[in-house]
Amino acid sequence: MKDKIKDNPVILSKSEIRKIKKANNKPRKKIGEVISKNTNNNIIEVINVRKSYLSGSVITEVLKGVTLNIEKGDFAVLFGKSGSGKSTLLNIISGLDRPSEGEVIVANNNLVYYKDSQLTKFRRENVSFIFQSYNLLQNLNGYDNVETGAYLQKNKEKVLDIHKLFEEFEIEDIKYKYPSQMSGGQQQRISILRALSKNADIIFADEPTGALDEKTSQAVLKVLQYINKQYGTTIVMVSHDPSVAELCNKIIKLKLGKIDEIKINQNPKIL
Repeated sequence: MKDKIKDNPVILSKSEIRKIKKANNKPRKKIGEVISKNTNNNIIEVINVRKSYLSGSVITEVLKGVTLNIEKGDFAVLFGKSGSGKSTLLNIISGLDRPSEGEVIVANNNLVYYKDSQLTKFRRENVSFIFQSYNLLQNLNGYDNVETGAYLQKNKEKVLDIHKLFEEFEIEDIKYKYPSQMSGGQQQRISILRALSKNADIIFADEPTGALDEKTSQAVLKVLQYINKQYGTTIVMVSHDPSVAELCNKIIKLKLGKIDEIKINQNPKIL
């Protein structure tokens, strides 16, 4: 999940390179008072985040001072063209990557101060992922693939009933089929149930309909809308499709690594 890098690169000194490498790969040391809790009803707060990638002594800045809030229960889309920084931002707020600068507070965790093991624990306890490529285990049937999501939930009281999920989403006919026996849309539904079974506070979705036809995409997006409303799950989705943005209540438009616009959609389109 990495954006294409389009900006003109800059050549750095050795000391500047060491500084960026440390920021990108190591937890930040706590100096003075550290923001550790979300404010108001926010579940995600990003404060002046920058992200740069190094190739030898050449640096390319992908995120250039991004600040935003996402509230509990939002269905938010990170929207923009390829190279805008949306996938990089998703990686950072989900704990898959580190920012070079700035603060990232998610579900009362300031991720920039966490070691790799702490980031793994954070992801396990707080978030689920839906990928464009489904990432199903080919040797497991539909039910068992969904169950792998439930295994990641430490608090077993939060785990949702998997049989009821298959019934609720009307895909009982593929419960015991293997991925090779499913269509692309069916596989994506299984990946969505896998994310949902864990009953995490946040679901991150990176172009979840990118490999699907229009009709199947609409069905998948309808499921995501339903999850957001029925379970109150915060969903943060990456997309470059304007029709997807119409379904969300918060549209965060990125352009060349910066926030271009944040729009509150009072009347999201219902599928």
